[in-house]
Amino acid sequence: MAGKKVVVVGHGPIGHAFIEKLAEREAGFEITVVCEEPRPAYNRVMLTQYFLDCDGDKHDQMKLSYWSEEDLKSKNVKLVYGRATSIDRDNKSVSYSKVSHGGSSVDEDTDSLQYDILVLCTGSFCFVPPTPGFVLPEKKNPQWPDDPASRPEGVFVYRTIEDLEALIAAAKNSKRAAVIGGGLLGLEAAKAVYDLEMESHVVEMAPYLMPTQLNQEGGKALERKISSLGIHVHSGAKIQEAVLDGGKVKGLKFIPNGETEPIVLD
Repeated sequence: MAGKKVVVVGHGPIGHAFIEKLAEREAGFEITVVCEEPRPAYNRVMLTQYFLDCDGDKHDQMKLSYWSEEDLKSKNVKLVYGRATSIDRDNKSVSYSKVSHGGSSVDEDTDSLQYDILVLCTGSFCFVPPTPGFVLPEKKNPQWPDDPASRPEGVFVYRTIEDLEALIAAAKNSKRAAVIGGGLLGLEAAKAVYDLEMESHVVEMAPYLMPTQLNQEGGKALERKISSLGIHVHSGAKIQEAVLDGGKVKGLKFIPNGETEPIVLD
């Protein structure tokens, strides 16, 4: 297998773990990893820690970073910043659009990689509910469901360093934030925006928080605890739309639990 070209698409935690194990074998593979984010892999599970560190300017030397670019080079791993766009199985090649350190794809600037072995570690993406106003229909990207360019100004997801940087920047000129979803990640996000000195609201469609992990009694107890911290909880809510004005979100329209008429949270 020595000399075989291994191309890994995706440099998230799983892609990095695979590369780490493969490099440990010292089997002579030519390893290339295609990374769509503008920095090498980092600990996404501990993403909320970034609000304390705010060290994105360190690029590959963040506290959350796994390996730096130099670490990858020392393991004979070639790092390519790009977003894979197609796979030619007959010719064994992967095409990709190049990504700058600013994180924006340039579709016209493309290239391709040859492989003997292709490993897909593309991970997941944030589910953006098909609620009016969450995505701009004319900018919807069917190949990239949480594409930042497809969302109105003021609508964020919670997955990458760039997502958090955008949220931190927006918080400087905002007073209130609504977090859609009262699961574990949603509660982390709600605490994060609270720490950014915004009025924090959690809007959950289920009748209580963390419905996947807790029963109703536990979820209601958690709701009381979260509320005591100063975070507003709206469980059992029926979300209708994000209210937009000129492509910018101005509020969230939903029907509170037990009510029949919607309210708008500005």
